[in-house]
Amino acid sequence: MASSDEERYEALVSKMDMHIEGVGQVGALDAGLICTLKEASSLVEKLVKSKGDAFGLSALDEFDSACLEVNAPGKILLKLLRLHIPDDARFNALYTLEPYIEMAVDHVKKFGLYHPSLSWRLRRPVNETHKLMAYLNGCVDQIRQAVKTKSFLAKLNSYQRSSNKNYKGLKEYVDALFERHARLLVLRVDLSYSEENSKTEQDQAQRDRKRLFENARSNKLFGDMVGYIWKLEHGPKKGFHYHMMFFFDGSKVREDITLAKRIGEYWTSVVTKGRGLYYNCNAVKLAYKSCGIGMIEHTDVELRSGLWSAVVYLTKTDLYMKLQTEGRGMGKGSYPRSKDARGRPRALMAA
Repeated sequence: MASSDEERYEALVSKMDMHIEGVGQVGALDAGLICTLKEASSLVEKLVKSKGDAFGLSALDEFDSACLEVNAPGKILLKLLRLHIPDDARFNALYTLEPYIEMAVDHVKKFGLYHPSLSWRLRRPVNETHKLMAYLNGCVDQIRQAVKTKSFLAKLNSYQRSSNKNYKGLKEYVDALFERHARLLVLRVDLSYSEENSKTEQDQAQRDRKRLFENARSNKLFGDMVGYIWKLEHGPKKGFHYHMMFFFDGSKVREDITLAKRIGEYWTSVVTKGRGLYYNCNAVKLAYKSCGIGMIEHTDVELRSGLWSAVVYLTKTDLYMKLQTEGRGMGKGSYPRSKDARGRPRALMAA
């Protein structure tokens, strides 16, 4: 889901003065940060493909001084430096940046290009300006060379292979659910912790998630659930939280808003014993540009496309930064049995 979708349904909630019991803040990703990292990755790729010097020298004046002239590669570097990319101990302990971004940040720090006293347009004695020009061009050249090394290519391949594997696995899983069921009732519920419990450690969050799905095996609330997808995330204010999608047999259940609310309340009251909060995305599904939740027919191409967009949104951070998790950071239910198999399909085996 794009940031515009988040803004749209936040505005809708505000306009309607809607209060949904049990809800803290919208359990969304930091759309601004994702956009920043997406732009950073694109700029680094452009920089390494660029040709020629990033900076040159202007004509000398009567005092034999000069300033830097910014060429096309230099403009790309300057745009990159203007982006606010997190680089503090807490963030670095939690996330691994996409290799292009990580490599560029390392070189920018190595060359001290974030130093506030560094001025690009200041006129200096020609020898000083020449040294600065050579220094900055050297930084760009090193960035260009870094992407050709075996270590970088191996890291990039590993990062992309992992993301592609996750996308492929989720696509096959959702398609398999529709192959088994004529219609699915799709819920999206974001499960988090109250402000006073926002410092909940990752291992506790993992235990709470496992308890939710273990309890679901014998809880009538989940009796008609045929699948699910979960993704663990972390936010500076919200702490650890889950983006959840639940798939129910659409021939047996309806009222997605009510069902999502009951799941959220179960998380807050039973699983977390009052420590948790939830956000019922189905309650504001009309605010989404491409609605991929609610009742979806097997043959409804438009809604299924919206559903896939919603699934991709759950894993959006992985394109540019990956949470360093203790164990798995994302999971899904077991694949359903084929239609001709005997017995009820089980989707609650892999929590």
